[in-house]
Amino acid sequence: VHIPLTEPQKAGIASFCPYNIGPGKCFPSTFYRKLNEGDRKGACAEIRRWVYDGGKDCHNRENQCYGQVIRRDQESALTCWGINQ
Repeated sequence: VHIPLTEPQKAGIASFCPYNIGPGKCFPSTFYRKLNEGDRKGACAEIRRWVYDGGKDCHNRENQCYGQVIRRDQESALTCWGINQ
């Protein structure tokens, strides 16, 4: 990441990128591009788009992966921490 980050932002990105989706998907992603361009709000919105598991939309609780939706909301909240200040 080529922009300054707060500790909460680093924690959110660390959870999302290397741990949950992996560097191979993170580095070429729209999230990573927007973050490095300084579009923090856009990057935060991109995190919430990563809620599919095996092609299943995790917003649908019947797909039994709703935890990903919750996790992405948490990661986005950390990554967006303080961007309006």
